[in-house]
Amino acid sequence: MDKNRLPYTELTVGGKTYMLRLTALSAVRLEERLGTSVYAALEKTDEMRVLSELVYALVESLRPEFTKQDAYALIDDFVSAGGTLAGLARAVAEALKISGFFGEAPAAQASL
Repeated sequence: MDKNRLPYTELTVGGKTYMLRLTALSAVRLEERLGTSVYAALEKTDEMRVLSELVYALVESLRPEFTKQDAYALIDDFVSAGGTLAGLARAVAEALKISGFFGEAPAAQASL
């Protein structure tokens, strides 16, 4: 399966566009690092450690070369460009929705 064909959302920061998507593997790795579920982590996006891990996991899913240091720089650049941490948390929530964590299943899946 081509990872770039999976649904994703985009976040543009400092002239760079990042594709955000949480794959199953990245979700498991995220849960292992945080010691909690993805759903529980989303409730703690006011904690920088959690928000940065979510950002890292969402980008790293489609760009394995992306590092945690890159995630910290992305957050700093987002804020430097006038964004807020609450705004970044909303972008994270949208990416998780695109990744299948929230909302209703498409009609084709609802019958499964």
